[in-house]
Amino acid sequence: MEDIIAVYTAEAPPIAADFSTAVWQSAVVHKLPADWRGGPAPAELDTETRILWTNSDLYIGFNCAYTELDADADDDVDVSAERYALWERDVCEAFIRSPAEPAATSYLEFEVAPTAQWCDLRIDRVRSRNDWQWQSGMKTAAAIDRPAGRWRALMAIPFACFGTRPEAGEDWMGNLFRISRVEGRRCYLAWSPTYTDLPNFHVPERFVRWRFSAR
Repeated sequence: MEDIIAVYTAEAPPIAADFSTAVWQSAVVHKLPADWRGGPAPAELDTETRILWTNSDLYIGFNCAYTELDADADDDVDVSAERYALWERDVCEAFIRSPAEPAATSYLEFEVAPTAQWCDLRIDRVRSRNDWQWQSGMKTAAAIDRPAGRWRALMAIPFACFGTRPEAGEDWMGNLFRISRVEGRRCYLAWSPTYTDLPNFHVPERFVRWRFSAR
C-alpha cells in the first residue's frame, strides 16, 4: 500500500469543511480503495482524504459520498465535548503513531462524524488499554451536502498532543478508515486493509508510512 502523504503549508487552513480553497490545492488526494478485508470499496462510498501540516498542527480533511446517513440528530449534537462510541455511527478515522510512542503497538486515534462530533483516544494494544480521559485538543468542522449526497469533515490536531512535531521528509506511521452504510449494511473502509476475520481497525502491523512532505 502506498504512503499517506501530508503536505506542508505555511498558511494554516481555516477550521472549515471546505477543501476548494487555495490552501488545499497542494494536498494529495487519497481515495480509500478497499474494505477492511481488501475487497473493493463500494462505489457509493467514494471517500477522499486530504492532509496538510503546519509547524503546529496536522489537518485531515474528508470528503465522503453517501446513500444513507447514520448520524445524531441536530438536537443531540454537542461538539464542545467528546462523543463516546462515535464509531457506532458514520465516522472517519485516523490512527497515527509518532516516534514519541513507546512501542509499535501504541498510537493515537482520532475520529470525526458528519456532524463534526469527535472522539480521540490513546491506544496501547499490548496492555489492551484505551485512555478515554486523554484529550488531544483537536478541533473539527463538518458540512452535509444532502442534494449532492456528500459530507465533508475536518480534523485539526495539534502536534503538541503527540509530544513531538515532524520535520520535512520525516515518516511517522498510520492508517485511515471510514465506517458507513449501503442498503443498511455496515461498511468498513480502509487505506491499508487489516485483513481480520471480523471488522477491526486496530491492527498497527498494517500501518503504512505517514510521510510529511515539504510540498
